[in-house]
Amino acid sequence: MTSTALLAAYALLVGLAVPRLLRRARWPYRAPGLAVTLWLGLMASFVASLTLVVHHLVVPQAHLHRGVLGILHACGVAGTAGLGTAVDSAQMAAPLAVALWPAGWFAAVVLRARRHRRRHGAMLDLVARREPGLAATVLDHGTPAVYCLPGRSRRIVLTSGALKALTPPQLQAVLAHERAHLNGRHHLVTGAADAFTRAYPGLPLAIGARAEIATLLEMVADDRAVLAHPPRTLAGAMCEVAAGQVPGFGLGAGGSTVVARVTRLLHPGKSPHPLAWTSIAALALAAPMVPFLFACGSVAG
Repeated sequence: MTSTALLAAYALLVGLAVPRLLRRARWPYRAPGLAVTLWLGLMASFVASLTLVVHHLVVPQAHLHRGVLGILHACGVAGTAGLGTAVDSAQMAAPLAVALWPAGWFAAVVLRARRHRRRHGAMLDLVARREPGLAATVLDHGTPAVYCLPGRSRRIVLTSGALKALTPPQLQAVLAHERAHLNGRHHLVTGAADAFTRAYPGLPLAIGARAEIATLLEMVADDRAVLAHPPRTLAGAMCEVAAGQVPGFGLGAGGSTVVARVTRLLHPGKSPHPLAWTSIAALALAAPMVPFLFACGSVAG
């Protein structure tokens, strides 16, 4: 039971305490892409630890003493003699269900967003016009707004109000921001955070991931855009389109995070030290494997 207790304690640490510390940290806004990776790593680590806790509770002790080998055998991956029975498969149903629970929500969230984007795209085909020179769709509306619809039929949408309000350099900067969202497939990352929140409602890790990842991805897109456009130009464009409404299944340059993002663009802080960057990246990549170290600890039992 020592490994089970350690796994449960680790799950509580990742699910309850670590998100609060991460949300208070200052470095994520300086390295948003790295911070997104860490949030995703923590989410995967929580699911893995929860799955292994259930596995330790329902699978016979003989499997636990074989550590990960017992887990792999019960899944049908390894072929240790004396372990492969129909009972093994039945006992693996519970941990498998725990592991697939957030995956099922992810599929549901992605399919639902795809349906909404398809309907919205069909509406735009009726009321909006294509602007080949901008590689965008223009919707006649007075409020300046710019957003993108990801997916197979991806497109960038801007209102006629945005065309009037933005200068040519600002327009190109904000279009670069939207292209960064599309090329980075950021909708899948936000979908993962949304699915995790639906799978574990009320969990601080889920609440923090959903809120922070959305903001961090906007900053990632900002950073991509300023590689080719001055930060002040993008900041001005963001202020112009801040009031524009963006569909919940779309990604836009405006929104409630504009103040923090403009401040970050105009007054950038120091990037993390390379050693700190490397350490955090290693932690983000290793986090999903930490629960398996506790599981392997059962080999010595």
